[in-house]
Amino acid sequence: MKFFILALLVASAAADRIIGGAPLSPNQVPYLVNLKRFGSLMCGGSLLSSNYALSAAHCDASASSLTVTAGDHSLSRNDGTEQASNVVRTIPHPQYSSRTLVNDIMLLQLTSTISTTSAVQFASLPAANVDPAVGSDCNVYGWGNTAMVGSNYPDTPYGVTVPVISNADCNVAYDGDITDGMMCLGYLGTGGKDSCQGDSGGPVNCKGDLHGVVSWGIGCAYPDYPGVYTRVSHYISWINQYV
Repeated sequence: MKFFILALLVASAAADRIIGGAPLSPNQVPYLVNLKRFGSLMCGGSLLSSNYALSAAHCDASASSLTVTAGDHSLSRNDGTEQASNVVRTIPHPQYSSRTLVNDIMLLQLTSTISTTSAVQFASLPAANVDPAVGSDCNVYGWGNTAMVGSNYPDTPYGVTVPVISNADCNVAYDGDITDGMMCLGYLGTGGKDSCQGDSGGPVNCKGDLHGVVSWGIGCAYPDYPGVYTRVSHYISWINQYV
């Protein structure tokens, strides 16, 4: 789940949801998957191929406890489009740091083969080191918290549109903690739209390509603290070693 860094810079994991967004139609984002631990929602993710999904490294847990479900919409009922798989192994980036959340990206090798259908498709990856322009809009998706204060966890996924913020501007907010492998999205000075607890590991789509993975931030949708995401284009070579 997305990490929320508190004012004292203590990282904590929580179930995440989208703030300031809108509910998705069934299978509107056909590469969106959820990651459950012992049957309970833990994180989001993206389907990359029939046997691999992508999520955040801070979502790592024992592979035997995890289930990845594609084609899902309602968490409480059977939609008839789901394809669930156990996990053979988790592959967090070898240089991932749980302290700084640098390289917060992870592959999940699936036990079962996921087939493409009208409800299930593979995400499109960007070219290496090709990124959306600052100011361009991207979409973030997940089953996470939809409330800035308190919690409201929806049964179906939400999406929100937020613009790209330069790493230089984001580093002003985060005291230099933003690295080349991270990207920031949100409304500096305004807030109100963001990913939140439970959205961790979920996708950021910019112009049709998977450009980000929900990673961390201070609070949810705060005016002075945009959301921080793993920059997928920075890791294409690493992903291609497996997928």
